[in-house]
Amino acid sequence: MNKSNEKDFFDSPSMITYILIGLLVVLIILSQSFAIQSHMEAGDIFRSIINHNSIYLISLIYFILIRVKFGKKYFDYLNVIMFVFYLLSTFASLFTIFQSFGFDSILNLAFNVLITLYFGYSFFTSTVIGKDLRLSDSPLAEINNGQYYYLLIGIIAISLIVSLVSVNSFEDVVVYLLETIYQFMFVRYIYLYKEYVERKTIDESVKEKTTEEVLDKKEDHVDEVKEDKTTEEIEKPKEVKRRGRPKKNKDEEALK
Repeated sequence: MNKSNEKDFFDSPSMITYILIGLLVVLIILSQSFAIQSHMEAGDIFRSIINHNSIYLISLIYFILIRVKFGKKYFDYLNVIMFVFYLLSTFASLFTIFQSFGFDSILNLAFNVLITLYFGYSFFTSTVIGKDLRLSDSPLAEINNGQYYYLLIGIIAISLIVSLVSVNSFEDVVVYLLETIYQFMFVRYIYLYKEYVERKTIDESVKEKTTEEVLDKKEDHVDEVKEDKTTEEIEKPKEVKRRGRPKKNKDEEALK
């Protein structure tokens, strides 16, 4: 049987990007359904979207941009903006604990802290910033890609259970489920990118090692050829040249 080269949706960064864009659009619309049903003015609805869905709006713009030529060209800069925004969200979740301390707020803070560190470690390690900061040798590198991934998935699953226990309406259940799917897909996107970077680094190191071995073999071959030529020149007998007139044999002298 012929093996298929097509990847499953959870192993294809391109497919995950489209899924994330769709999820974000649905989340923004659903989260504002109450504002629309309350017959709020357009300006109030827009401000409500900015205030309550800023993380989704920034993420939506980010994933749309990386699908076009402009975003691909300035991919590293978009990652910096995304990282700064998640860093701000982490500080906001920290202040939320003081306002309403609870297991849900603790899980939210843990997720924001871990996703911010994971995002920065995955997207900046191979860049100039990451090399200057030596992220590959930092304590963040003590946890590998798979451990980050499963740790975040565990936090997401626990947060979903806690949220569903305290849910009051069907709309909230749908929103919580969509948020969970979005978080899972976003973590999967980071995991696949980090896996791609690690595989690329390994391939480059193997290629450099192979090139060095080929060059070393060529140099050894050249040295062997030089040694063989030198040995041949030493072992080759030298021709003895006679100086002056050649000696006549005795018979010729007797005839004279």
